Formats: sequence, C-alpha cells, structure tokens
Amino acid sequence: MAETVLYGLHASPYVRSARLGLEEKGVTYDLVEFPISEIKQEPHLSRQPFGRIPAFEHKGFPLYETQAILRYVDAVFWGPPLQPSDPRLAARMNQIMGIVDAYMFMDVSFGISYQRLVAPRHGKTADEARVKESLPKARICIEALDQLKGDNAFMAGDAVSLADLMVAPHYYYLSLTPEGRDILGPHQRLRDWWQAMATRESIKKTEPKFG
Repeated sequence: MAETVLYGLHASPYVRSARLGLEEKGVTYDLVEFPISEIKQEPHLSRQPFGRIPAFEHKGFPLYETQAILRYVDAVFWGPPLQPSDPRLAARMNQIMGIVDAYMFMDVSFGISYQRLVAPRHGKTADEARVKESLPKARICIEALDQLKGDNAFMAGDAVSLADLMVAPHYYYLSLTPEGRDILGPHQRLRDWWQAMATRESIKKTEPKFG
C-alpha cells in the first residue's frame, strides 16, 4: 500500500476534492473504497468518528475533514502551490471553500443532485419537496460563486486553488441535472470556468463513473 491513503467512495464530491488535490500535486496514493453501509461502522469510525468521508493517512499521520486534508497535501507535497500568497486572493479562496461546506453541499448537492442522480440508483424516490425547497437556495449559491469569481480565470485568481478543487465536484453533479442546467444557464463565466477545469488531468483522472 502507498504511503498516502485516502478512504472513501469515488463518487463522493468530498472524496473527489481530496483526490483532486493529490492529483494536482502529483502524489501517489491509494483510494480504499468500501460499501456505503460501512461508513458508520468500524473500522471506518476509527478513522473518522463522525462517520463521514473522506479520511486520510500519510506515513501513519491520520487526518479527516476535506479542507484540512487539502491544506495538508498542499503544504507537505512538492508541486504547484494550491493556495494564493496574496492575502485578498487567499481570503477569497477561504470564503468560497466555506460556501461549499456551509451552503453548496446541502442546497445544491444533497437538495438537488442527490435527489436526481443518486436516490434513483438506490431504488429511492426523489424528494420533490426537498428539490423545490433547495432551488432558490441553489440559485443564490451559484450566483454568489459567479460574483465572487468574477472575471478571474479561476475561483480565486488566475491560478487553480483549493477553492476550485472544492467547487468542481459539486458543480459537476449539478450540471448533470435538469434543474442544474437551468440554474447554470445564465452564468457564462462559470460555464467557461468549468470548461477550463474539465481539461485538467486531475479532473479527467477522478471523473466518477456516474452520468
């Protein structure tokens, strides 16, 4: 097994964010997957006591929470920096990462993408009330990202940062849904950003077999 190990499911947007960081830095790592039913059981609870994914280990050093993993990977491994040195760009990056965790996951990925893409694959019926409730919140979220990115090439300036790696997996799933295509339609700057991201090897190597 490699010195660097990531535990989780390849289809998880947060696992993909961590993988994107590892790929961008050129790190050799193992992705250890297990059934979703075992997330809240041992041995995973020993790695992540809240029963979430991903969990991470590097040379015996355990870590969880995606933002912490990404910051560690950027600090420890050689490769292009993934955090801006300019204080304002760094603040913008941190702001966008916070938006992903606080709003984008629940209002976009769970409220829409999960209902449309994941639930049916597990024989479940989409929660239409949840989708309806999430739509206005998702629009606010996407509008905020569009405004914060502005005319920059990437989320926090002219170089890829951790903010891009956090947003990309959630954006990808949303773009596969009818609601997402409607929400994203007016936002040409975000669509151009995604086209640029989609050409990166890290995105290609981590694309989930999903849709």
